[in-house]
Amino acid sequence: MSSDFLTDPTWYKDAVIYELHVRSFFDANDDGYGDFEGLRRKLPYLASLGINTLWLLPFLESPLRDDGYDIADYFKILPVHGSLDDFRAFLDEAHAHGMRVITELVLNHTSDQHPWFQEARDPASPRHDWYVWSDTTERYADTRIIFTDTEVSNWTWDRKAQKYYWHRFFSHQPDLNYDNPEVRQAMKEVMFFWLDLGVDGLRLDAVPYLYEREGTNCENLPETIAYIKELRAAIEARYGPGKILLAEANQWPEDTLPYFGDGDGVQMAFNFPIMPRMYMALRRENRRPLVEMLELTRDIPEDAQWAIFLRNHDELTLEMVTDEERDYLYHEYANDPRFRINVGIRRRLAPLLGGERKRIELMTALLLSLKGSPVLYYGDEIAMGDDPFLGDRNGVRTPMQWSADRNGGFSRAPHHRLFLPPIARGPYSYEFVNVEDAERDPHSLLNFTKRLLALRRQHVRVFGRGSFTLIPVDNQSVLAFLREYEGRRILVVANLSRFAQSVHLPVLDALQGLVPVELFSQAPFPVLGETPYHLLLGPHNFFWFALKPEDEIDPPAATRPEPVRIRAHRGTPLPELPLEAGLENLLVRTMARQDAMESLERLLPAYLEQQRWFGAKGLGVERVEIADAVRLRARPHPIYLTLLDVTRPGGTDRYVLPLTLAPDAETAGLLDRHPHAAVAWVTTPDGRALLYDATIDPAFWTTLLTWWQEGRHSRSLKGLYVPEADASVATAPADAVRLLSGEQSNSAAVLGERFFAKLYRRLERGPNPEAEMLEYLTEAGFAFSPRLHGTVTFREGEHAYALAVLQQALPMDEDGWTYAQEMTRRFLERIADTRLPETRPDTSGAVPVWLDDVAAEMLSLARILGIRTAELHLALARADTPALRPVACTADDLPTLVQRVQAEADETRRLLDERAADLPGVLPPDARWADALAFLDGLTTRRPPGVKIRVHGDYHLGQIARAQGEFYILDFEGEPARSLHERRRHDHALRDVAGMLRSLEYAALATWQERFDGTPALEPWTNELVRWSMALFLEAYFDTAEEAPFLPPPPDRKALLWIYLFSKALYEIRYELSHRPDWTWLPLRGLDRLLKTEAMDPA
Repeated sequence: MSSDFLTDPTWYKDAVIYELHVRSFFDANDDGYGDFEGLRRKLPYLASLGINTLWLLPFLESPLRDDGYDIADYFKILPVHGSLDDFRAFLDEAHAHGMRVITELVLNHTSDQHPWFQEARDPASPRHDWYVWSDTTERYADTRIIFTDTEVSNWTWDRKAQKYYWHRFFSHQPDLNYDNPEVRQAMKEVMFFWLDLGVDGLRLDAVPYLYEREGTNCENLPETIAYIKELRAAIEARYGPGKILLAEANQWPEDTLPYFGDGDGVQMAFNFPIMPRMYMALRRENRRPLVEMLELTRDIPEDAQWAIFLRNHDELTLEMVTDEERDYLYHEYANDPRFRINVGIRRRLAPLLGGERKRIELMTALLLSLKGSPVLYYGDEIAMGDDPFLGDRNGVRTPMQWSADRNGGFSRAPHHRLFLPPIARGPYSYEFVNVEDAERDPHSLLNFTKRLLALRRQHVRVFGRGSFTLIPVDNQSVLAFLREYEGRRILVVANLSRFAQSVHLPVLDALQGLVPVELFSQAPFPVLGETPYHLLLGPHNFFWFALKPEDEIDPPAATRPEPVRIRAHRGTPLPELPLEAGLENLLVRTMARQDAMESLERLLPAYLEQQRWFGAKGLGVERVEIADAVRLRARPHPIYLTLLDVTRPGGTDRYVLPLTLAPDAETAGLLDRHPHAAVAWVTTPDGRALLYDATIDPAFWTTLLTWWQEGRHSRSLKGLYVPEADASVATAPADAVRLLSGEQSNSAAVLGERFFAKLYRRLERGPNPEAEMLEYLTEAGFAFSPRLHGTVTFREGEHAYALAVLQQALPMDEDGWTYAQEMTRRFLERIADTRLPETRPDTSGAVPVWLDDVAAEMLSLARILGIRTAELHLALARADTPALRPVACTADDLPTLVQRVQAEADETRRLLDERAADLPGVLPPDARWADALAFLDGLTTRRPPGVKIRVHGDYHLGQIARAQGEFYILDFEGEPARSLHERRRHDHALRDVAGMLRSLEYAALATWQERFDGTPALEPWTNELVRWSMALFLEAYFDTAEEAPFLPPPPDRKALLWIYLFSKALYEIRYELSHRPDWTWLPLRGLDRLLKTEAMDPA
């Protein structure tokens, strides 16, 4: 170890930590319990092993119902371990050996035998509020139960207090109330007591659970983080730098990282997510599980450090893995139920790995070379075993095996007086596995571990503080990475497979000309050159190479083969992919085998280009990556929600693609009905199956409804999928599923004719405007939009993405567009042989009788929509939530709007000029354009409305539903082409008005053209219908809205409305030019009317 280890305030970065039980290590007074005197005597052994930091598990006064984590006195040592003087003697000698010492600070709870709690049971006691009490068990209902094998609730009744007390762990461990400042101060005094004695660091046990708040899971709350920072600040103020806090936060990466703060939180935290992925990677012979989590845990503050471990005193926790990963780890490492406890596996390292020496060595080498400070659990250096017949997790806490003598050399006490029996049966018996025999054997695991630790100590700064860079290699069974510190480099290459492997390291400019020198043998390997570097690795073998300049070593020449090429995957008529087992092996990155996932990713660009909902068609997809996947259903056929990151020129978009499999025998007709849904054939051990978009399958939608009903949060590698629904959803049957095909940008279905479910295809980070608007309108009692019943959100760290909404299903007769076209058709048939009256009144008066008689339905629709639109805007103007509350207009609003529309006009005119020869009809003359632009310039001085409100944003007849004779407003998502920020932005209410006016004209003119072939005789009638429909809509709208603050003064309304009508017509022209050039005549008619002098009358 470095000579300044005991003086360097950042010593924890160079630490090699040895975790031990005092009572399990060595019994000096032969009472059957290990003690501090025994530990002091064994310090030379620990020094010879090569560790430099000791982590002592609890040794304080305790009933020992939870291995000492149930503390009855924070200031007294359990007598069986010795006295406070014995502890001081041990601590002094440990420091004399150059070792640091970390002890436990159990913050979250005490024993129910602690005097604090005994006093607190009296409601009149000043200490009653030192714990968390309740008259009911219904508080904090969203909090999980951690010890699922023994506890059924986080609340336990206390007969004396006549209340329930809160406990996150065993019922005999009541939680302290950190909302009480006296508790916070008392625990600071406990901390100071042990640090004053000379302890170098404190492990903060169960730190995520200190505070409780309703509506949360009571984990990782901001108050907890703040208190940890308060402890850090108190330590720094009292001692200066050098005393450390080590957080036990068994959480996902995004929840653990806040404990580091910005360098003002804990200095160290255990990397719980890495540990199970190491076992997964080894058993699957694939680096993916480990690499994925290494990427997610790389960004921590400069002065922070992970503590990484293979095993410890608890179960091998499987809380921070996905359901699929947990199923796999249980199957592979704990097929015998005796070894399962809570949500984990109670086994030691050697039995977990089947006693296979090469696997133990490989895992130890990874532990010592990955980024972080390694933690070794006592006895693992000699491959100690476990006892499944001992209760709780005691099977991995048995006495240290020092020799083949009685009780394994741990104690000379009679066997029945030992706190736990040593392993005395089977291959891990102390007769075969002990320190004394291992020290005599130069080839033992103990001596291998000593050599490995000695090599690490020679490069302690590189391994402890160096950068970490993964090296991509084609062979998934090989993990390669580079550690570098101040110009010194260590290359690590590990074979995770039980078979020999060949690997080619890619050419890295920074490493060319360097010579790999193998650390064990000090043998130089061929120089790293300009071609891929070939290595052969034996089963479960690894290399540690020091990379040195070529001029320091004269290495032999090397011949390198060409890099392995990736084989193309082909199939007819669909691509065909090999799949070794379940769909998780294709979609879940840590479960993927070989290059199956990459093969699928290569197929997806072409697939996406064929999907109607894909918004980047024609832009050129550069790459598709499966960003995440979560399983909604396992049987009979799996269903996954899959997130795709689609890279295109200019950026990356995220899409949702639900996927499922159907056996070949069940695909009859599916390809005929939904040819674009099929992704690929997959070949499995059970035969061929079709991989396809699950949204065409009613089972997907019933599964989605079940998910809403259960309210089950689903964890994936990247985040949390959260379905939320109101009480009406809980018992609703999905007895029928009706798939809807009208959605262009999303996918939807009606469930049981009661609910309408919409799955968003393109995801954007942030609140969803549709969910926001419907939630408010539902609460506000707005009767003419569907009620919101539920949402699904994907939470990735601090970010959230809306995945789906569940709404009221309206008994729809038809949408507004279909109804308007049908009513226009009836109107034109009625007047087919009638001449239009020559005298036509102005639209400022009453509708002429001759028109009202033949167009009553269409005119009535216009009136009703005017009223409904105003009622919607009035409801939105009353909103009082931060996201929906009206905002005051500013002096810049109109100039900004005018500038945007002028730019749209320039772009539209340029496109029209380019396509003029191919377009039907006459284009507006230059003078009209000039008048329009001049008119726009003059509008910047008009008075804007008082406020802007949230608007529908994509308002047209297609967003109207006719149900049982009433009209409802749908789809508050906004224009899909606009960004989420734009769709949530407040705007002038007349933007919606303009959208519906343009839609009314579109419906009428499209019907005249499509149904009546544009018959000239019907054109004037059609124009009159459009003219009066628009007039009646505006009259009804303004009469209903009256002098609402979102409307400008009457003299300025016409001008502001003209701007939005002009902008909408320009958009329509650009759209038709791109998609339907033959239809450009229709928006050109609207533009022509807007460009006429009377339309721009400033009055």
